[in-house]
Amino acid sequence: MSEDEAYEYVKGTLKQEGIIPYNKHELEVVKSIENCINCGLCINHCPVVRAVGVDRFTGPRGIAVELSRSAPEFWTSVDRIYLCTGCGTCREVCPNNVDIPELVNLMRARIYKQHPELVPASLHEQMEILNKHDLAFEPWDDPEEKIESRDMRLERIGLPFVEDRVKAGADVLFYPGCQAEERSQEVREAAKVILEHFNVSYTLLDEMSCCGLPTTLIGDHEKTEDLSQKLLKKIKDLGVKKIVTTCAGCTSNLNELAIKENWNIPVYHMLEYLVEDIGIDTLANEFGKKREGSQEKVTVHDPCHLIRHTSRQVMDYAHMILTAIPLVEVRESELHDSCCGGGGLVGRHAPDVARGVVKSNVAEIESTGSDRVVTPCPLCTAQLEENLFREGSKVEVDDLTVFIAKSLPLEG
Repeated sequence: MSEDEAYEYVKGTLKQEGIIPYNKHELEVVKSIENCINCGLCINHCPVVRAVGVDRFTGPRGIAVELSRSAPEFWTSVDRIYLCTGCGTCREVCPNNVDIPELVNLMRARIYKQHPELVPASLHEQMEILNKHDLAFEPWDDPEEKIESRDMRLERIGLPFVEDRVKAGADVLFYPGCQAEERSQEVREAAKVILEHFNVSYTLLDEMSCCGLPTTLIGDHEKTEDLSQKLLKKIKDLGVKKIVTTCAGCTSNLNELAIKENWNIPVYHMLEYLVEDIGIDTLANEFGKKREGSQEKVTVHDPCHLIRHTSRQVMDYAHMILTAIPLVEVRESELHDSCCGGGGLVGRHAPDVARGVVKSNVAEIESTGSDRVVTPCPLCTAQLEENLFREGSKVEVDDLTVFIAKSLPLEG
């Protein structure tokens, strides 16, 4: 019997006992726990611990300890494992690079596979939507109502409507993500305005489908694989050279998929594409053509999926773009890179925790004296907008893609 045959035989035996062995990647992640030196930096920097305390959420180190235990004790972590926002702060500050966010995903996958009854009910509801529609949000019942909502949003922010285009052979696939497709439609529309303004050869999908990040966060790896393969087929059929997104989570997830599965198609957030392909000088020249209005004080919120799961350079680009817009004064928040609380689907099943995490952000945004906060992430935008409104704040909120589109000299 060969080594591979022996491994398959052992896997079959383990399956009969209800035990799922780790694959090579998972084993590397689990073994990273051995590098933990119990320094406590992760706990000191964790936004969830700061918001709700260690009695409710033991923090990244506590999660690592739970994973190292035997299977019967492993499941006792379920009340905490779903409170992690996956922001990646712990991994960033860890001197030995213990990969807590990936550990969390691994644990959620094991729970979902072996003890689905322990998964929060709201996440099962989320999976029903994903299984039915291949989207993270329930599509509108009435397409006409969706169009009316889109038009109202465009009228409110003063942007023209650009017809959707789907064509093979375009240079760029614009991938808005589920939230911009079904909820934050102004982000999707603003991106089309920008691409159209700079004469980019782009296309949308003929039918939007999820990138698989939500299913990964819930723990259904089979559905994740199904979604990624469906999306890859659509992308290959279109024959595009690049993918441009306006969603921080989609950017990081698609980047990871493209690298892991050798898509050979680079993935950019809109900010990256504008600076690297359109050019900051071209952007500044276009912004300079529109000088109406008064000076506006703007502060920026950094999405975790960009700065910790993609590259902090993306937010450097954000500041370069904002600096190039006349009449904009950028004011820095001391918590500009602190999690908004909406990641990891925490806002879906534990909204009180999500509100607790974002509370400090809201207070700091207020303290900057800014007129507006911008962020290149529809989820962060929604989270900040809801909680600033809840606090009675007068600070306006814009997705950065929308803010950029509004700063261009548009006709009509």
